Amino acid sequence: MNRTYEYRGYAIRVGVEANGTVPLERPEIERPRYAAVVSIAANDKGTSPSPLKIENAAGLPFGSDIDALMGGYSAACRLIDEQLAETAA
Repeated sequence: MNRTYEYRGYAIRVGVEANGTVPLERPEIERPRYAAVVSIAANDKGTSPSPLKIENAAGLPFGSDIDALMGGYSAACRLIDEQLAETAA
């Protein structure tokens, strides 16, 4: 699953990949673990930065592809906000 979002003059590309399994309380049952692969680029530049791999939110692994997608998007938005705040100061 891959998505591209626009946020404050930046293009955020988020991909989701399955990344092993998370063991549950019963060892015979496992659920997939997901990671978000995020790239952020300014809309006015043709650069393709190295992607960031985000494997959890608040210390917990992503339990679904949708959680990973939204977690990656949220992390990218926070990084952009922090960068814009630093340049404005």
